[in-house]
This record gives sequence, C-alpha cells and structure tokens, in this order.
Amino acid sequence: MQVNSRDINQNSLKPGKWFNSTCKMCLHSCSTRVHVTADGVINKIEGNPTNPSNAGKLCPKGNAGIMRHYDPQRFQQPLRRTNPEKGPGVDPKWEPISWEEALDITAREIKKSLDEDPRKIMPSLEDFQKMHIWFWPLAIGNHNFYQSGGTMCGGAYHPLNGYIHSAFGAVNDAKYCNFWISNGAGDGFSSHLHAAAASHWVAKARIERGMKVVAVEPRMSIAGAKAEEWVPIRPATDRHFAMSMSHVLVYEGLCDYVFLRKDTNAPYLVGPDQFFVRNADRQIYVWDTADNCAKLWNDPSLKNENLALEGEYVVNGVKCRPAFQVYKDTLKDASPEAMEKITTVPPDTVRRIAREFAKEARIGETMTLEDGRTVPFRPAAYNYYRGAQGHKTGMMTNHAFQLTNMLIGNIDHPGGRCGVTITDGCVDNNHCQPGESGQMLGTPHQLGHMPPFSWPPNEYHLAGFFPVGVNGPHLNMLSYLEPEKYGSTFKPDVLVNCHSNPVWAIQGPRDKWLQFLKDMRFIVCVDVIPTEMTDFADIILPSSDYLETWNGVMIEPPYTEGICFRQPITPPIYDTKSEEEIFFELSERLGVLDQYNEVINMILGFNQKPHLKLEPGKKYTDRDIAERVGLLWNDKPIEWYMEHGHSSTERRLDKWYRPWDGMRLLFYIEDLPVQREILRQQFEEAQVPFRNEWPFEDYQPLPTTVLDPIHLEPAEYNLYAITFKDIQLNFGESLSNPWIKDITYRDPVHTGLLLNRATAEKLGFADGDIVLVESPYGRLYGRLATTESIHHETLGVSNALSRTKSENRSVLMSGGHYNDMLPYDMRNTDGATGQPETSCRVKITKLDDWPDFLKHGSTVYDFVDSIQNAKGKGGQH
Repeated sequence: MQVNSRDINQNSLKPGKWFNSTCKMCLHSCSTRVHVTADGVINKIEGNPTNPSNAGKLCPKGNAGIMRHYDPQRFQQPLRRTNPEKGPGVDPKWEPISWEEALDITAREIKKSLDEDPRKIMPSLEDFQKMHIWFWPLAIGNHNFYQSGGTMCGGAYHPLNGYIHSAFGAVNDAKYCNFWISNGAGDGFSSHLHAAAASHWVAKARIERGMKVVAVEPRMSIAGAKAEEWVPIRPATDRHFAMSMSHVLVYEGLCDYVFLRKDTNAPYLVGPDQFFVRNADRQIYVWDTADNCAKLWNDPSLKNENLALEGEYVVNGVKCRPAFQVYKDTLKDASPEAMEKITTVPPDTVRRIAREFAKEARIGETMTLEDGRTVPFRPAAYNYYRGAQGHKTGMMTNHAFQLTNMLIGNIDHPGGRCGVTITDGCVDNNHCQPGESGQMLGTPHQLGHMPPFSWPPNEYHLAGFFPVGVNGPHLNMLSYLEPEKYGSTFKPDVLVNCHSNPVWAIQGPRDKWLQFLKDMRFIVCVDVIPTEMTDFADIILPSSDYLETWNGVMIEPPYTEGICFRQPITPPIYDTKSEEEIFFELSERLGVLDQYNEVINMILGFNQKPHLKLEPGKKYTDRDIAERVGLLWNDKPIEWYMEHGHSSTERRLDKWYRPWDGMRLLFYIEDLPVQREILRQQFEEAQVPFRNEWPFEDYQPLPTTVLDPIHLEPAEYNLYAITFKDIQLNFGESLSNPWIKDITYRDPVHTGLLLNRATAEKLGFADGDIVLVESPYGRLYGRLATTESIHHETLGVSNALSRTKSENRSVLMSGGHYNDMLPYDMRNTDGATGQPETSCRVKITKLDDWPDFLKHGSTVYDFVDSIQNAKGKGGQH
C-alpha cells in the first residue's frame, strides 16, 4: 500500500486552533501553546518556543494541565455544606446553591466577624500568580496569614536575597557559569524557579560548555545523579559546609579582594558592639593603609587598593576591625577539619572543591557586555534553596551561602550569582536603590513590610515580632495552644481560603491543625478541586481554572523579564467564576470595594501610570486586570498579548549585571543588629512576658558556627529525616492528577522511606520492612526502601507520601504526614526571619504489620510491586 508522506508527518491532533497562553500548574509561569479542537476540546498543551525563558520546554505538570481542566472531581457550581460534622474523609453532604446565595452567605458570615474585630478573619490566599488576590486582606485591615507560601517556602532565603541583591530570589547565571555548586536545591534539574525553563538553561550550559556540577545534599537528587560529583552531607549542616569553604577561600587568599574593597562594605570598620564606627554625621569610617589612619568612606583622597580588609585599629577611642576581618576571625573556628565533625564531609573534599571553585571563578578576568560595559567575569557560583536554607538559623545560613559567592566576587556578574525579582512592573524599573554611606539599600521586605510591633499582638501568627522576616503560618499554633503566653486577645473564627491547602502544607501536628479548623465558625474555600482544606468548608465558591481565565504575570523568571500572558482557551465548562470576580463581589458586599481597588493599584503598580489605576466604585474583571498589567510593562494592548502570548526577553543587561553599580553590597549586614536592638527595646517597654526567652541571638551581621537545635535532640533519635520533591511535585497541586500520580507512584523513590543500605543492615532492617518513624514531635508509618544514594544518617520521605485521607479519591492515603514530625515552636524557629526547621531527628521501629487504621483503604505502598509484604520481628532499633 502506498502511504502519503504527509500522513506520516501528521500527528494525532484533530483540526482546530492553537492559542498562546501561560501555564499555572505551579506558581511560576512558562509560556505555552494550547490546541483546542473545532468542537471546543483542549487536546494538547506544549511549551511556546518563542519565549526565551522556557524556550518551548514544559515540565510534566504543565503537560498534565489538560487533566486538571477535565478532572471529573472539579467543583461545578457553588456548594453549601449540610453536614455539621467536619473532618478528613467526612462527607460534607454538599448542596448546590446559586452564586447569589453563596456570595450573600459568605459576605454575611465574614461581615459578622469583620464588624466585631477584623483580626477575627483568617486569610489563606495562595494564588501566587495573582498577588492582587493574595493581598486582599489589606482591604479589610487584616494582617493575619495562614497560607504556607511564607516560611514554608523561602522564609529566610527571600529576606537575605533582599539584603544582598535587593531582589526576591537569586539564581546561578547559567548563561556563563562553568562551575555550579548545588546545595539542597533543584534549580536547573528538578524544582524551584521555573523548573522547565531553568532546566533548559542548565542543560545548554552542560552540553555547550561542559559546565561542571557538584551537588551537596543528603539524598542524591536528580541534580546529584546528573552531577560530576555528589557530596553526601548530614542534614541541617549546610551552613557549616559553606563556612568551611569560606575558611579555605579566606585563609588561602583565594578571594576577589578588588571586588571586596570596591563593591562591598567589607572594608567598613566595625566596633565591639557590632555596629559600624561613625562620625557625628553617621558617616562610616574605613582604614587607609597608605596614610595609616582612619578616613570616612567617601574621603576623596582614598584609593580602593588602600582600603584595609584586615587588621585591628582604634578610631576615636573605639577598638575596631574591618568587616572582612570580623568574618575572618569567625572563620577561624570553621576549618574543614573542625566542620567535618558537624557535616561529615571530609576536609580534603572541602579544600579541593573550594580551590576548584576559586580557580573556575577566574578572579581578575573581565567581560565586555553588549551594552559597552566591562564587568568582572566570574563563571562559578554556589546555588541553594529550601533543603539547605530551611533551618532554625535561616538568616545566618543563607548569609553563609551568599558570602561564599561574595568572596569570589561573583554577585550579579556574568557566570555568578544573580538576583531575581518577582516582577519589575515597568520595563525600565530597576530594583536597586542607594542606602546610607554609599551602601546599597537592603530590602528584606520583598513581599511588603511586616506589620509593626504590637503587644498584645495584632496578628495571630505574631508577625509584628519579625521586623525583617516573612509571615510564619506555623506560629498560629502558638497563639492557638497558648493564648495567655503569647498575648492573644482575639481568636479567629472565619477562614477565607483561596487555592491554598495549609492543613496539608504547614508543619506541626495534623490533629491540632484539624481542631484549629473545626473551631472556625465559618470557612469559605475558593478552589478548583477538592483538597484536604475543602473538607472543612461551609461554602465552596468554585473558581474557573487557568485554561478558562485571563492573567498577566512576571513571576521570578531566571534570566528573562517581561509579562507572560494567559487567555481563556475555552469558556468555563462549569458554573464557575474567576478569582477576580469572586473577590470584587465579596468586596462590594462587605463595603470595601474602594479599599480593594487601592490595594490592587499599590500591589500591581498601577499607580505608576495614573491612567491605568482602578477607579473608586468600579468592579473589574480578570481581563481588565491582565490588560493593565501588559500596558504597565510596555504599553502594548491586550490584542497584542493575545497574539504573542508574552513580552518576555532575555534580562536587560543593566538590570541583570551590576544593577547596583556605584553602590556597595552588604557583606556585613548591620541592619540585623540594628533591628535586634529596636525589637529588644520594644519587648522591654511592653514588658512582653517571654522577652528573656526570645531568640534575639539569631540577628547576626555575619554568620556563626552555632549548632541548630536539631543536633541537640536526645540520642535515641539516631537518624535525620528530610523530605524532597521532584519536578512533577514542584509547588504542589499535583497528586490528584492521574498523569502525575502515574509517573510518581511507579517510582520507588516516591513510594518507600529511603534509608542507606549499610545503615539498614547495621540496624537490622531490610527492604520492605514496615516501620514506625518517630520524632520528638510526631510520627508516621511506611515501608523502607534501602539505597546507597542517601547519607548514612538520613531517612528520606518523598513529598508524595505526606498525604492525609481526603474526600478526593484520586489522592492516595499514605502512612502519615512528614510535617507531623516537625517542630512548630520558637526553639526551632529563626528569631530573625520566622523560618522554621524543616528537618528533624527520628528513630524507627520495625512492625509486624500495618496498624489497623491504615488497613481500611489503599495506601501508596500497595503500588510497590517489588516489595513484598514481609513480616519481621518487632522491636526497637
């Protein structure tokens, strides 16, 4: 039979039309092309090759957006609970109602508490692609916070990036980097910033230039598996590893001293009180080695090469040292030999990696950019994220990582560590501003300032106690369980939830969080599908999904800038509304429409172009908002965005490389002791009863080698537990999706508790053993899967295993929840940022069989064909 070549080249797509849009299967924004058939059915989603960010690439979640759109469990109309009993797996006995009735009930119940005390509203709004929804509570004068997108994301990472880059995030510059250290992060391999986009850029760097990757992490992740070298490390010791590398750089003279003198405050003189030495006009002193005397930082006779980085001096009767010397003295105790006792990383390994890191940085080399500037060329960078930074001493830990980069002079330089903004708003906006004494202004409040200090606290999660931090949702539990101690004079009784699942995502005991929800008088959930949270709702306001709505967003794109545009591919297939329509309707009914419009003008930056401002008394659609976002960026009309799908370009060079040019970066963060002393004084003046136990010591201008409390747990907890995720699990919203579930539960990494094979043998465990895992704070059950790809003291728990039983039948119940094992107290919370500890110490016990409560339904372990349901001897190990 003769076959037409045209038939061979055709794929299985039916006739139809392609639309340009933007993915929303995680919080980031890859550009997409979506095919819809002539009869209105979406049958293909793929990456848009015209966007230089993801360059046509799309991760498994993005491809699986079809399954979210056509999920048979989607909420199809507003619903009202008729069963007063609430709990996981309890049937709410939903009753369909009209939108008018649903909005009226919701507004009425919110207003009851709003009129009594606005603080009684508990918001949990987590559509990160729509920050104007996130900040809706400001319209009702509320600063509470219950969503997990605070400290459970990058709690200390974001404020520290604000100090170092004046940016929300940071990324290694894959365009030029040749030596990439990956410490507890998935960037470029499995997760975090624009996963598909970042993996595209990193793959190009490895294929085209042979970029070397060294992965430092307890579990051999995808990055570790693809790296030239995997360095196993004891959990929660990453700061000590970074400081041991810095020890080598400093004591072997491998630093970029020109950069440190010219572009940082490392030469600024520091007194014994941790503050800079200043004159009467608050200008900071440095030491001139040529004239052997102190001078003000801006003295015209100073030459950068004569600025002292080391030594001890006396200025105006005050003993002082350059900030660099202060850190060098701290690093005396951080030698690789000393740190091995903490990290378990051999000293020879640390020294070799540090020396290669410095060599590959090419200190002294420059590059001439297309804009004509000649800048340092530093093609080596230290990358990290939650696995490395999510610890009690989060601010110091993040600072230690960035100082490793700063010592080789790579900050915001080609090949180095570059700041990533959430959004620039307008194409010409620069994110860096000058501060005092020639320094760049540190901006830790990348998501807006924290509320002011108050006692009794005005926020249930104690946000006013963290002046440089981010919102810590886990601290709601302190106010809930110990209201007298923490000064709670009110108790939230209405929860407004939108695309958020805190009962699953926040650390701490599920039983107490479930009771927290049961104590709410009224809960409304705006969502697409059932979750653990919607089990507790009184009203469901069903939102249209991302394939049915409009949006314009720039959300932390590494290497690029510009607006990614979303447009409806089909009309809503059910009786649903956009988030904008829902919250404008609620705002009007609550009498705060004008206030909400002003919040949006502020948050989205419409105030920068007055003709774009939302007007008083008007409600707006998601299309209206998206159009204004595009016009704010580049004055292009919505029709242009509908055709092109985005306005993304590679990051403009003056905003990507040295956007702070002419200012000094904060090697030494004096603002931290400044804020510490202000807060300490506020605690004293208010006579806060726990002021003597508050962790003020976490505010340090330079990191120290202090141990995190996790290392001080009782010896019976002889292992460290960590959790992890891969690209298909990145930022949640995954496991109800059948495509995602299929690829996840076929992978043994995501179906067993990972334990080092030699450790298992030593302790008397074997593959397939059913075990109880206990921390000092909680427990879970599971089957062991032994492997050589995990540190010998570590138990790895996939994010896929941390599910609770849900009404959503496509989400499998596992043997508990990893977050149950995590602490939620201040002992394990960074006093500076609110970052909680995300690892824990555990002990494991072999069981003969599953406990009865896990036998009543399927568990993920039923899917592990290779593991037999072997019964072992009971007993403690």
